Amino acid sequence: MGRVVAAPTGGASGVLPAVLVPVARALGASHDDTVLALFAAAAVGGVIAARATLSGATGGCQAEIGSAAAMGAVAAVELAGGTPEQAGHAAAFALQGLLGLVCDPVGGLVEVPCVARNATGTAIALSSAEMALAGLCFPIPLDEVIDAMGHVGRSIPPSLRETALGGLAATPSGREFSARLAREGE
Repeated sequence: MGRVVAAPTGGASGVLPAVLVPVARALGASHDDTVLALFAAAAVGGVIAARATLSGATGGCQAEIGSAAAMGAVAAVELAGGTPEQAGHAAAFALQGLLGLVCDPVGGLVEVPCVARNATGTAIALSSAEMALAGLCFPIPLDEVIDAMGHVGRSIPPSLRETALGGLAATPSGREFSARLAREGE
């Protein structure tokens, strides 16, 4: 319909559905329960966007995959009937687990390494939800974890923030992959 909707970003758009769909099915969640889980995920994504960033160009991959993992963790806790406090702990566990992750798209594309990082973010989201639902509490409040992620993101060198100038993109194989893409695009 002429629109692309990504939650929270295109590069991290696989995490939330990879958490939400199987958890909703496993728990026999209703359509309304699933929608409420999406609202809960959107709420934490909105807080992250307001306090820090969702952008890999601004905050590194931690901002994209980290935010998506936090959103997925919150959705899973909501679907499981957890409390808002448990949802906050789940989001904090997920986000802190990805602090410092750089954004280094090979060839400037989200295929490498973002696709694999979506799977990693999904695993982190699910384990974070499990920990919170089991009663574990993250010792740093979620808003402070978000603020720390924002600070870390601003500290990451620009070459490691979605520019394809550092990290995996700067390896010999990464540069060859980029050159091959350029030749194929001609």
